[in-house]
Amino acid sequence: MADQPPRVRFSLLWKITLPFMLLALVLGLGAALLVNDLLSQEETDRFLRQLVDAGQQATDAVVRSEMDLLELERLIANTEGVAEAVIAGNAEDLRARVLPLAVNAGADVVAVVDREGTSIVTVRRRPDAPPGDYESLRGESYYGEWPFVQRVLRGVTDELVGDKHAGLEPLELNGEQHHVFFVAGPLLEADRTLNGAVLVGIYVDRLSAEVAGEAGANVTSYDRSGTALSSTLEPASDESINVAPETLQSIQESEQGRSPVRAITVAGSEYWEVLTPLVVRQGTENLGVLGVSLLRVPVGGTTEDSFPVVLRFGVLALGLIVLIGLLLSNSITRRLGDLVRASAEIASGDLDAHVNVRGTDEIGVLSVTFNRMVEELREGSIYRDLLGRAVTPEVREQLRTSFSDGALILKGQSSEATILFADFRGYTSMAEVTEPADVMKTLNDYFAGVVPIISLHGGVVNKFDGDAVMAFFGILPKYLPSRVSALQATHAGLEMLEHIREVNKKRTEGGKQAFEMGVGISTGTVIAGGLGSEERVHYTVVGDTVNTAQRIQQITLNLGGTALVISDPTYRKLGPVRNQFRFGRKGLAQLKGKQQEVLVHEVLGRSSSLVGRQVVDESIQHYTQSLPRLTEILSGETTKDIRKPPQASEDELEFLEDRLEGEEPGSGPLPTLPED
Repeated sequence: MADQPPRVRFSLLWKITLPFMLLALVLGLGAALLVNDLLSQEETDRFLRQLVDAGQQATDAVVRSEMDLLELERLIANTEGVAEAVIAGNAEDLRARVLPLAVNAGADVVAVVDREGTSIVTVRRRPDAPPGDYESLRGESYYGEWPFVQRVLRGVTDELVGDKHAGLEPLELNGEQHHVFFVAGPLLEADRTLNGAVLVGIYVDRLSAEVAGEAGANVTSYDRSGTALSSTLEPASDESINVAPETLQSIQESEQGRSPVRAITVAGSEYWEVLTPLVVRQGTENLGVLGVSLLRVPVGGTTEDSFPVVLRFGVLALGLIVLIGLLLSNSITRRLGDLVRASAEIASGDLDAHVNVRGTDEIGVLSVTFNRMVEELREGSIYRDLLGRAVTPEVREQLRTSFSDGALILKGQSSEATILFADFRGYTSMAEVTEPADVMKTLNDYFAGVVPIISLHGGVVNKFDGDAVMAFFGILPKYLPSRVSALQATHAGLEMLEHIREVNKKRTEGGKQAFEMGVGISTGTVIAGGLGSEERVHYTVVGDTVNTAQRIQQITLNLGGTALVISDPTYRKLGPVRNQFRFGRKGLAQLKGKQQEVLVHEVLGRSSSLVGRQVVDESIQHYTQSLPRLTEILSGETTKDIRKPPQASEDELEFLEDRLEGEEPGSGPLPTLPED
């Protein structure tokens, strides 16, 4: 007889209603505080709107300053005789043409550099110099070290903002650093030949002052690290207004129009500052952070005058809350009772339980989710009966698709694929003299590296048979060309042998027995699908190619040590990428069950890898940590502990195509290619 469900001792009806009653008793005082907070919040909202408006005006002012600098840069670049003077390296002639333009525009720094980034002439006004007092220099080579100047000289351009670039760089003047906001553009001949570049800049101190005047607020300019470069706040020397790293992160992650606001204290006064990215080139280049701040005047109020009104309101609210609470809680508990009864049926083993969905609130959603959970439980019981012990996420998804289409048996499909068989040597003799638990742990130590390696290289572990493992490549999660599956399997086999050698080294150092591994790989036509009956089916691959791979693995016993042998079809599928591998002996082998001899090739090593060493190590470590749940993983109860290759992006497709053409590989994870 099934256990009776527990009896409800304290109904949710009162659990919901009583807190409402207590809430009503304190509502009077809470309402008074709320009124005061609302008044304060309203004042705060007005202040924030004013601050945000000032921030927008400051951003617009920076854009206007950038446009003024760009206009001067274009004027200099297009002035008659400038290009000729640059070609001739005539600094005096160039100075005579550039200086009047700089004076008229009021620019702080104008530099004309050659194609190497060395200035032919520089005219600049010191920060403390009167208007029109400029000095001239030449031969300054540090311009060429600045990234934005390098982009100009390399001809970097895009459709949105063209070939103009901007930067924020320091200049050393009288032993002090003064940061300058520059815009730069190329000097081109009529045939678009690049002769040099024009840099036009304004001191950040002056830029902050001008922007502050237009925004009607204090302005502070920060670099990308959050260090204040210039501020109209003029903070005391012992105060810091630098932006913390976590605040910088929030600025980068904030949505458009939602810049973060922080409070800063300067000279004993509290300011609120809105922080926005200092972006130029139509928002494509980030130079740092722009802070716009206003003095915060606190606003407050009292609740003495509103207390009697709030008290009367609280008494009325108490009655309404009790009434509404009773009605609401009754509607909730009635539907929760249905869920309780259905849960009791599930607990007793009845998977046909169903809850009627009423409403679209949280309980309605819970009812829908409960019904889905029951459906998943029913499907799960079917999957556990249908699937074998070695199931992977790819196989489960294929089965789920077939099941949802109404077909319990996966239809067999013919495909060219690559099969890998691997077997440990010495397992049988060890099992005779070792406790079963120790045998299982030893095998898990080896499989902890083998399974992730196969998965990372795009393979699917089909089954385990004691000390042997079988995997296929090029079928799931999508069909791949056989030349790709051959490449994946060969790299996976070599990666497995490298892992076995590392494990053996550790076991030998610990005084434990080491095991060798033989790997056989074959490429050809197979039939993939469900094998069995409607009562029990196992997804697998069958065909002569599978038998050939298994027999090839068996002949590795004659090679000694860990060994990898591939069939001749696999060797031919490797085609132009054979130079990634080092091959040893080859020859005809008489395989068990085969009438004719089969040509096989021994693979000794490789010159490159498909998956980076760090990715393999991290995946093996992740899988090893999940070994206490190995039984669940192998039975398909969970999938999150086995890493799978990511879906192919355009860059990953290009990566693998380069591999198939024999080019120099990278070190990223192996992608999954679409069908041929």
